Order: sequence, then C-alpha cells, then structure tokens
Amino acid sequence: MSAAENELETFKSADNTTELQPNPDEAVRTAGSKRKTITRKTHLFVTICHWSMVILIALNLASGMRLGWGHIESRLGGGSNGTWSAILGAIAPKGALLGVNLITLHVTLAFFMFAVIGVYIVYLFWSRASHRMRLTSHDLRKLRTGMKAKNFWRNKAALWSANLLVYWVSFLFLSVLIVTGAMLYWLEWSPLDWAPFRLLGGYPSVRLLHGIVAYLFVPYIILHSVLQWFFGNFWSIFKAQLYRPHIRAGVIGLVIGLPLAGGLFAWNENLMTLTATRIHGDLQAPVLDGDSSDPVWSRAKAVTIRTVKGVNNPEGHVDVLVKAAHDGHQIYFLFQWKDPDVSYKRFPLRKTLDGWEVLNTAYERWDENVYYEDKLAMYITDVPKGSCAASCHVGVGPHSDNGDKHGVHFTNGEIGDVWHWKSVRTNHMGVHNGEPGYMDDQYFGPAEPPSASNGKKRYTAGYYPDPKTGGGYRYNFVKLNPDKSLAETFVQPVMLPPTLNIEINPDPSTSEHGVTWWIRTSEGIPYSEEMDTYSVGTLLPNILIEPFQGDRGDIRAKGAWRQGWWTLEARRVLDTGSEYDVAITLDKPVYISVAPFNRTQTRHGEHIRPVKLVLQK
Repeated sequence: MSAAENELETFKSADNTTELQPNPDEAVRTAGSKRKTITRKTHLFVTICHWSMVILIALNLASGMRLGWGHIESRLGGGSNGTWSAILGAIAPKGALLGVNLITLHVTLAFFMFAVIGVYIVYLFWSRASHRMRLTSHDLRKLRTGMKAKNFWRNKAALWSANLLVYWVSFLFLSVLIVTGAMLYWLEWSPLDWAPFRLLGGYPSVRLLHGIVAYLFVPYIILHSVLQWFFGNFWSIFKAQLYRPHIRAGVIGLVIGLPLAGGLFAWNENLMTLTATRIHGDLQAPVLDGDSSDPVWSRAKAVTIRTVKGVNNPEGHVDVLVKAAHDGHQIYFLFQWKDPDVSYKRFPLRKTLDGWEVLNTAYERWDENVYYEDKLAMYITDVPKGSCAASCHVGVGPHSDNGDKHGVHFTNGEIGDVWHWKSVRTNHMGVHNGEPGYMDDQYFGPAEPPSASNGKKRYTAGYYPDPKTGGGYRYNFVKLNPDKSLAETFVQPVMLPPTLNIEINPDPSTSEHGVTWWIRTSEGIPYSEEMDTYSVGTLLPNILIEPFQGDRGDIRAKGAWRQGWWTLEARRVLDTGSEYDVAITLDKPVYISVAPFNRTQTRHGEHIRPVKLVLQK
C-alpha cells in the first residue's frame, strides 16, 4: 500500500506526461519559457490505504507478539526458555491493547486488513494503475546495473527497480500472513491434515512461519523507508492529491471491497452448531461409564472440534468429538479424543535412600508438563458468540512476569461455567460407591487483583472453584522443611495406600493402566515409620480424594482410556439455579469451547471459534 504511481511516474504533470527531474524534492514542468514548481503528492486513496495498512500491521504485530510464544516449543519465546522471551516480554502488550483482549483484537484486525486489501486491489485495477506495479526482467537488469556501478543510491532507475522489488516482497509477506492466518484460525476447514503440510510439520510449522513473516515486516519497513528517502518520495505519502479518475476508482474500491470483507465477517459469524438430541420414547439416558455404546449416542449428531497449541501431542493437534443429549431435565455429553499414552502419574512420591521425594519438573511454577494427569475442560457461556479464548489474557499476572505462565482467565463481569474433568483427582471419586466420578465445577469471573492472592501459591485471576460443603482433593505430602523448595527438601507422605501397591517405573508416559494413583482419604492408612516398609524406588499416589459435596459436585462424569482413546461421559441438571453456573435452556443457545490436557497442568489445547449449543425441542 504505497504511492506506486508517484514513484513510477515520478513527476506527473496535469496532461499525464512523465518527466524525471534531478531534484528529488520538486518537479519542474516547462511550458515555453515558463517554469512551474509542482510539489509531489500521492493520490488520496493510496495515502488512505497506505496508512491504514501501516496502522493495522503495527497493531497486528503488537497484539500477536505474546500469542506467538504461548507454548513451550516456540523458539519465538516459549516462556523463560525462549530465545527472544526477555526482549519481547518487555515490549509486548499485556492482556489487552486499546482496551480489547489481545486474542480478540488480533482476529478482528485481520478482517479490517482484508477490507483494506480488497479496497486497494479494486482501486489499482479500476484506476488502471496496476500495470505500474509490474516487475520485469528489464527492471531487474537496471537494479543489477546500479549495484555493479556502485552508484546505486544516486541511480534513480536502480532505486525505482529496488522499490518495485520491495513492493512485491510486501505482497508476498501479506499473502503468506493471510493464508497461514486463515489456516490457524479456521481450524475446522484448515488443510493441515493434507500430506504436504504434515511433512512440513503441520500446525506448529505453519504457526512458526506466520510469526517469522510477521516479524520480517520490521526490517521491511526500515528498508522501504530508506529506499523512499533516497528515491526522493519519502514525504509524498504525507500529502494527498485529488485526481478525479482516481477518486472515482477509490470509491468503487470501497463499494466493492468493503461488502466483500463484510460478507467474510458475516460468514465467520456462522458458527458450528452442536444440537443436543432429545431423549424420549424408548430412548434411554446414557450410563456414565466411559463407554460410547449407549443407543442414544448412535442417534446424536457429533461435531469435531480441532484444538491446537497443547503440549505432549505428537500430531500437533487434538480433535475432540463431542455429542450431546438431554431429557428436559438433565443434559449429557460425550467427549472422545486421541491420546497415545494414558497419564496418571501426577507428582508421584518416590522413596529414596534418604527419604521420600516428589517427582516434578515445575511444581513451584504451576506449569508441570511431565509428571501430571490427563484432563479435559469445557467452557460454557451465554454471551453471544462468546468463547474461552475471549476470557484468556496473555501476559497478565505475577507468574507471567517471570515467564512462567502464558495467560490467565477472567471475564468482563459475567460468569463463564467451567467443567473440568481430571483423570486422577475427580474421575474416581465415586468408584467406591459404585457411582461415576465428577467434573470439577468451576467458573471464570471478574479478576481479583494480584495483591488479593497474597498467601496463595498461585495467582488465578478470575478462575475460581464453585463452593463446596465437603469432599474434594489434596496433596498426600508435607514438606520436612516448609521453607525450602521441593528440589531442596524431602517430604513425608500423609497417608499410605490401604493395599501394598508397589510401583517402581517413574516414566510419566507409561502409567501402567489399571494401577491406582489416588488414595481415598477414608481408606488411607496414616503414615508412620513402622508402616513404611516400602523398598527404595517405590512410587506412591500423591493425591487424597473424597466425593464432592455441594455446588462443586453438580457435574457427574466418568472417563475411560482404551487403545489410545479417551471416552468421557458427563451429565448435569440443565439449570442448577447456582449463581456460579450457566443455565442451558430451550429458548437460548449457549456457546462452548473445549480444551484437552495431555499430561500438562496448564498448557492445554485450544480453539478460538466457539461452538453453538442448542437443545432439540
């Protein structure tokens, strides 16, 4: 988006002729013995499109900085491990820019960029200025000649050829950003599963390419400005001229380009819809056992939600199949997703020659990605077209300042319902009573200030558990020296398992499916040295559980892992009446987002576009 016609027809006269003048600051037109100075100006719509694109690129780059290093593997950042983390962490906006959530802003700006590009393309062709952007072999020869003659910065022909080449580089950059951005955003239609993209690395590689090209705009802008300065057209973009044919072409560009961009935005607002099948007649509600063979699930229509950016996923993405059904009183969900290794070893206790230790790599940072459990969360909101991504504020909070966390969740005041299933802590809470377990009933709300978290080990902003009257889960250890980190002190188990359950394999990716990695508090044996007859290397569960009581126990669920797949079934009353839950009703849709966690505490898979949930009447 630049003064293309001004640079090619460097000095344009009223009768549409071109003269190349030696003075870079003014053009001189001769008519007989009269000389008239003409100040260089750029056509109005070129100026508008140029500065619109400059602003949009700057805002997109600023809003995308933190999004580009929101996962560990990213060499553009990746928390404290990333190459550019310290630099980008100091200059990147935190949480919001211009009062808008960074993720929401980044996506919205892309549609504005589509609009500007559409207007400019129509303008170029309607004004017949597109031919001036042609880069020919003759232009390249002029560029080489100027460089070989060592007078490049004084050679107008070579400078113009260089400008043309730089323009086409910018067109290439924009094309790459548009294509890769669309692939990263519209995941349900993205061709990332195609063989060529899989060979190139799939989603992570596309995301890396998107980020690299975005950052290349920084040296591009510098080079573009230097070339404009030496060519003598630097100041022309700050001045606009009104030339009727070009005004008409610009108006036509607006008439055609803006509706096209608006149509794309309107199409984007049509979300994928999950319809909860009505259970009636001989159709029975599903049994919550982690088995999808219930007849109701064969009748319910599924949606597949692609999630990306989660860690420990060999394919770079995880597709979550979701089905729903309701009987007018309760709603049921089925979730299925691929996971090559079941993960139960959540901070296990290991006996050493000198005492018990907690296996971990990031316990104090609340960012464990090795010794952890599998999880799945679903976010539900009644905000129209609302999503979990809109509640995510990257770079916010004391943990983020240290590069430990890539974001916290909070809302603008509304309640967002969070159903959080945990394969160790909640899945087996009801097993001793012959009942299913639970999904931890939580919610997102307004953020508490960091000062309010004094005394807490983790700042969670607007992420809270629903209140409970009893039950829950807690760690199965106490530090022998509470003032030291787990790497510096041994621990003592709170309880020993009721049976001599000896496990010695510390590999977190092999959880020996069927081994119990939790202890029910009412059945555990209080620790004593006399009872501690375990051999060195033994692993013990590090979680004590009891069934939830109260509001936090509204969601019953059961998950089972079989042959590389998790199957999870859940149910809840449609309207619990709780101020911390979102009611699901016949007359109003709600919007859901899902997030699988593969042996990770916080670095889950995600998707930006929500799914609309409606109840079949």
